[in-house]
Amino acid sequence: MHISRLHTLKSNLTHEDPAIRRAAAEDLADGDERAIYPLIKALRDENFGVQDAAMRSLMSIKSESTAYMVLPLLRESTLLRNTALIILKELGKIAVPFLYILLDDRDDNVRKCSLDLIHDIQYCNYPDKIVELLIGDPNINVRAAAAKTIGSLQYKKAIPELITSLTDDEWVSFSALQALTAMHEEESIDAILDLLKHPSETIRCAAIDALGKIRALKAAESLAKHIASAKTYEKIAAIKSLIEIGPVPSVPDIADALMQVLIDEDMENKLIAVKGLASIKHEHAVKPIIDLAGSLDNANPDNEDILLSIKNALQSFGCSNHLIDILNDRTVKFRGKVMAIENMGDMKCTGAVPLLIDLLNSDSRDIRRSSITSLGKIDSDESKECLITALSDHDSHVRKTAVLSLGKIAHMTAFEPLIRMLHNEQYAFEPLIRMLHNEQYSDVIDECINALMSINSRLFLDRVKEFDSTIQEHVSRYESSFNVEA
Repeated sequence: MHISRLHTLKSNLTHEDPAIRRAAAEDLADGDERAIYPLIKALRDENFGVQDAAMRSLMSIKSESTAYMVLPLLRESTLLRNTALIILKELGKIAVPFLYILLDDRDDNVRKCSLDLIHDIQYCNYPDKIVELLIGDPNINVRAAAAKTIGSLQYKKAIPELITSLTDDEWVSFSALQALTAMHEEESIDAILDLLKHPSETIRCAAIDALGKIRALKAAESLAKHIASAKTYEKIAAIKSLIEIGPVPSVPDIADALMQVLIDEDMENKLIAVKGLASIKHEHAVKPIIDLAGSLDNANPDNEDILLSIKNALQSFGCSNHLIDILNDRTVKFRGKVMAIENMGDMKCTGAVPLLIDLLNSDSRDIRRSSITSLGKIDSDESKECLITALSDHDSHVRKTAVLSLGKIAHMTAFEPLIRMLHNEQYAFEPLIRMLHNEQYSDVIDECINALMSINSRLFLDRVKEFDSTIQEHVSRYESSFNVEA
């Protein structure tokens, strides 16, 4: 920046118009070290816009001089101290060497702020100095900041000192737990387990959370036993950590604790319980889990992931009688029953076929459709006959679902009924299926043709002249995709 331009901008920083002062502060971002001191003075301007512009310009002048000249602001008012922290954090590694001397400062806040900066920058070439503060600093907040900073630096040589700090003041202990959690080192597990007997519920919950995040397998049994004596929040934390660690051990009271959470807690904790109950295959939980699914609106996008989690958990129970019995249970909510039906098909539960066939007479279109889809996936001789019968359902959505299922089965037993569904003469004599010929739902006709082409394209095309021109036109769309000649 030319000297005359620099002088003009420095002069404008004292102009009576705040807009001119702000513009000058912004333009000094292109300056060099000569602009630093005027900008630091501008941080004290009475106008917030000028202060903000000066701060951003100082952040742009990335030099050791900027870091050195901003450091004294850490001793100023709260506003200036916070501004200095923002600037130094943005300067990053450039600022770290200047923080070393501040770690010996007599002011507790200066020492803590310096540690917080190192934590946020996540770089330090003198970690042993931070360990000294963890062990010997007289201020609790400084020791806690040191523990937290060691964790962010992943300085594993300090693990013994962090373990020792677990018995320090509660706030220091909490910060040490966070640091050990970040390092995921098993040598700290025994010391963390000892904290399950700590008088502070905050520390006990933090220890439980740490064990889960470290995924300490050796802690599973201790956590499971701890559930019996834990209160609500602590119990949920222990259950959550057990699930994070891996398979939930089958110990007394664990199922009851999970069921209590499933019934009484919020959705996030309910899902934790669902996962745990599925892990131990507690079959009495099947109906409550289905009821949970039934309480959710599947048209709400926010529920999509929740319903998928519940569906996956239910599949871990396999084709159990408890799940099959849901199909006969009139107290089960509609959406829950649909999920149960879908799971039967996904798991190919042949034992559910008779009940799924009965549900084809349901008054609910969605129940009939989901039953048809599942019967198609199970693919038994009994189910094929029912799918063929469903081609004459009064609802076009149900008919379309039946066609799709038969197409997937791709078995010759489906060919003739599909031919009859499309053939003109049949509509005069079969009022139940006349709808398809006269209705406007061309997508159903398309799916019929697609299914027939999948089953045996050549046989179907040999008979295509039996149909009217509309059907023939639909057929012509599929010839190229199936690579056949008409």
